[in-house]
Amino acid sequence: MKKIGMFAATTAVAALALSGCTTVHDTAPAGGSAGGDDAVGITFSDLSNPVWAELVQEAQSYGAEQGLSVTYVDAKNDAATQVTQIENFIQQGVSTIIVCAVDANALAGVTKRAQEAGIEVVGYTQVLENYDAQYLVDAYNTGYANGEAAAAWIDENFDADETVEWALMDLPRFPEIIDRANGIKDAIAELAPNAELVATAPALTAEDGVANAENFLQANPDLKVIATIGGGGAVGGNEGVKSAGVTDDESFGLFGIDATENEVQNIIDGDPEKSTISLGGGRAHGRTLIDITVDLLAGEAVEKDQFMPIEVIDASNAQEYYDEVFGD
Repeated sequence: MKKIGMFAATTAVAALALSGCTTVHDTAPAGGSAGGDDAVGITFSDLSNPVWAELVQEAQSYGAEQGLSVTYVDAKNDAATQVTQIENFIQQGVSTIIVCAVDANALAGVTKRAQEAGIEVVGYTQVLENYDAQYLVDAYNTGYANGEAAAAWIDENFDADETVEWALMDLPRFPEIIDRANGIKDAIAELAPNAELVATAPALTAEDGVANAENFLQANPDLKVIATIGGGGAVGGNEGVKSAGVTDDESFGLFGIDATENEVQNIIDGDPEKSTISLGGGRAHGRTLIDITVDLLAGEAVEKDQFMPIEVIDASNAQEYYDEVFGD
């Protein structure tokens, strides 16, 4: 079984609350030129994810600083729509297409056509068949770090012979997120054998997280822990737990991934959320994807498979992290 220590992050993370997400788009471009050497097209599986919403905004603004005209579109979790979006980018003659796939298998043909047309293809989070570079999550170890933090909290707050019920917010439609959830489950099973998984439900948005937390607690009144695969579920879950009347910060633990601004503030405030995992965050990822694009267009040697950093943010470093990343 793979294990990790507490990896150090080298980049900053920020994410918008759902109410502050960027305006999303279908097949119509969000600004930028129609095509040319400076044109970059981005298609994302679902921009209701606040981290990804901020990513595309940062990529657009940072890209402009690098002389690139960046257009982004939202596939809204429809693979056929995403294929059409990429076809449109090819027809427009963009220099680079950045793809967060709805279904990577569905994109094999259209990404190959893009490359044959001389367009650089950059993948994000989902592994593509045809690409020039990709920026990926070490999915299993990210989940393991989350589960490791949850297990440490269980060990600190409960006796070893005391059964501790926990629930998982997952997102099983993506293979990488399945790996992330497996990492969470493996870590808790190994490091907190007295913990019992009693419920699972998918969560991408804060609304999902609120509903899941309320349903988990209604069905399992002895629940003590929720682990989530992303920041949307974590932020909503934190609110759902509080709305259910859980106010004692030592009686319940919620563990997230993404280290959004809301998540880190929850930890500082002593809310149910006890830790989150920083992977670099939306703004940093947007800049990294543009940096990769600039290097590809310049003909520089680019490592094809690059991975996001992993860092645990908890009460010991949340304020410092918040000041560094989100402070004025």
